[in-house]
Amino acid sequence: MSSLTQRRSVVEHHDGSGSTSERGGGISGMLWLTWRQHRWALLGSLILTAVLAGWLLYLSSDMINMYNQCKDIDCPRSSPEGAALFGDYGPIRQAELLGVVLRYVPLLIGLFLGVPVLAREHEQRTLLLAWSQDSSPMRWLWSKLAVLGLFVAAMTTVLSLVSERVADSYTTVVGGGLFRDSIFLVTGMLPLAGGLCWFAVGVALGAVTKRTLPAMFATLVGFIGVMLAVQWRYPNLMQPKSMYWRMDQPPSNELADPNVLVLTNNVLIGGGQVENVFDAPGHPITFADLQRMCPDANLDNPPAAEACMLSNHLLTFATYQPSDRIPVFHLIIAGGYVGLAVVALVAVWMIVRRTDLSAG
Repeated sequence: MSSLTQRRSVVEHHDGSGSTSERGGGISGMLWLTWRQHRWALLGSLILTAVLAGWLLYLSSDMINMYNQCKDIDCPRSSPEGAALFGDYGPIRQAELLGVVLRYVPLLIGLFLGVPVLAREHEQRTLLLAWSQDSSPMRWLWSKLAVLGLFVAAMTTVLSLVSERVADSYTTVVGGGLFRDSIFLVTGMLPLAGGLCWFAVGVALGAVTKRTLPAMFATLVGFIGVMLAVQWRYPNLMQPKSMYWRMDQPPSNELADPNVLVLTNNVLIGGGQVENVFDAPGHPITFADLQRMCPDANLDNPPAAEACMLSNHLLTFATYQPSDRIPVFHLIIAGGYVGLAVVALVAVWMIVRRTDLSAG
């Protein structure tokens, strides 16, 4: 690649609009170049972050204010406060919709900030010009990744902190716990880890395909696949705890914690079948056993079946993840994102090293 030996003292590079721009080299030159090439994506990201963060903070405050008007109890939906909270356009519904948007922010980062870093250079055939300046290809690459990566980190850190606050307000008002997938997957700095991960993956897929649209499609497919896998597997990242508890007594404090993730504790009775009901030694109870215990009860009637189980001090079995494991689970998933990002960056490094500039 003899063209790489032709060094210049200025950075002269196409900014994506067809014009040629000149600025001094070094850090200031790379900052200016990165801004010129990605200014619309950066501005759009800043606006989206500001709108999301401001909107979520407002909703958090609004939910707590209405909750306090109900004197810190569950607001009846028939009350003015309850109607305002749970209405179609109320803060609860808005927070749920914005939570869905938060889950897809890492995808947007990968599509519009990650993919174009190398894919656009290949498509516009500007790599020869970009890498024949004072900066080597590796310095050019890592400088751009550092600038954009710091921007992504700052943006997603803000969203992570805001989402944590909104999650606390939401669970205070609605209940359901912080271990629910709709809340768990957008809290605990997971937006930060996910944003950096999919930024790196987008860059890597852009380097592999050398085309923007195929790289975007591959990023979309990969994101959806990983998101579904995480949602499916995260409840069992650690061996669940389990316990029997008597139906006529309240569960233990750990199981009664509103933030616990209960995996199995459903009791099913009807149609001649019984599931998840046990006697004191832990032996499964059959439908015939219940009929012998309560011959006068109609066991296909849920209240009668429940009364029978309570009067006979029967047990049910529950498996669960206690709430004190939430930070550990967040750390495990964030570690997976970081690992995927490292693999993507190594792939980018290897691809750039072997890029043949003579082919554009």
